[in-house]
This record gives sequence, C-alpha cells and structure tokens, in this order.
Amino acid sequence: MEKTYLDGQVWYIENFLTDEELLILKKYWDAPGAWYATMRSPYKNILNRWPMHVPEHEEDGTLSIPTKDSVMVQEVLDLFSNENGIWKRLESVLPEGYAPNSGIQTFKYCTDEEIERDRDESMSLGDAEMHAIRSNPEDAKDIDYAMDWHWEDTGKYGNRVASHSIYLNDDFEGGEIEFRSGHSIHPKAGMLINIPVGKEFEHRVKKVLGPNNRHTLYGQCWSTSEVPLSTKDDC
Repeated sequence: MEKTYLDGQVWYIENFLTDEELLILKKYWDAPGAWYATMRSPYKNILNRWPMHVPEHEEDGTLSIPTKDSVMVQEVLDLFSNENGIWKRLESVLPEGYAPNSGIQTFKYCTDEEIERDRDESMSLGDAEMHAIRSNPEDAKDIDYAMDWHWEDTGKYGNRVASHSIYLNDDFEGGEIEFRSGHSIHPKAGMLINIPVGKEFEHRVKKVLGPNNRHTLYGQCWSTSEVPLSTKDDC
C-alpha cells in the first residue's frame, strides 16, 4: 500500500479497500432510517450511521446510538475485525493511536431547492454570508461547499493527532477535498486519505453535485487512550 504525499503529512492510498469490501459496505450506504443529520451540516446534508449495528430508534423516531447490547451485523463485523480486516490495515498505515471505528459519513446530494429550504443557518456560516442570505434568499443557491473551511483540532482532551476518511463510492460529481495550500483530491472508491491536526492543513469539502450521495468511512488517531465518545449532538 503506497502512500502519495501532498503536503507535509497529508497523504492518500489508492485502492485501500478491495472491490469485495466495497460491495459489502454498499448494502449499508442508504439503509432507510439508519442515519441522522449531524450538527456540522450547513444545510442538513451531512449524515452519520453505524453499519456494524442493526438500527435502533428512540420513541420520537430518531436513530439511537449503539450500546454494548446492540445487535451486531456479523457480515460487517467480520469485514472490519478479521485478521486481514479493515481495522488491522488501518492500524498498519495510520499514525500511532488509531481508535477502531466503523462509522459511515455521507454528504448528501441536495438540489438548490432543498438547500434553500433545509439549510441550518446556525452552523458553518460567517456573518457576511448570514447577512447576504437574510437580505437575499437567492444567495443560498450559490453555496459551493458541503463542509466549510476548517482544520482538525486536538479535540476534547487535546490528544487528537489526525483524522482520516475512506471513500466508498465515486459515482457522483463534486465532493472534492480542497486544501488552502492549493491541493485538491477528487474521491475515488476505496481511497484512504489521512489529514493531520493543524491549521496548516485547513480544508473543506466541496458541494456534491449528484446524481448520487458521497459516502465515506471516517475515524481519528489519538496520542492517549482518552477517546471522546461521539453523540448525536457533537458529531
């Protein structure tokens, strides 16, 4: 597995996942009722799900966070945890401190009408953008990102060292990761990308232009064993 370096410690590996692994995970990309919109969604376009667990729901219909007693999907568990599985391969190439994770993050393809209707004005927007949108709602159609400029910080305990994503599909337009340094990566199914902590690695995700959603496996590496648990409110 050869790493291609872009900028300092930013690197990617093509074909990190096999075609067989991608076919298995494809079953869980758009499972009805198995996802929730994260708080980081500028227009409710970023969704999370846990493919390793059978979806459970709260009384109000929202997705429940898996617990140790949640029912596992054996096919997916085997894919990650076997001796040649995804977790072992990730541990072998990522910075020290990889915390096993199986979360799928999806960037939805949204039409201009959906963006204008559904965007959450409280997240990921600067004052100038907010003023422009309130003054002229038509400006909402000019958004060209799915996640605005940001960098990976050190996290709740100051111990996060890097984040990564593995692209699960590439049958869509847009959705590139764009760096302030000028580099840009277009998603390719099976590709792993590693992004270190630090403002020098500031980046954003461009808007997905369809016809399909953009799906990734995501996770982080930590310098100590204190790993904050994700919740529906903070991820």
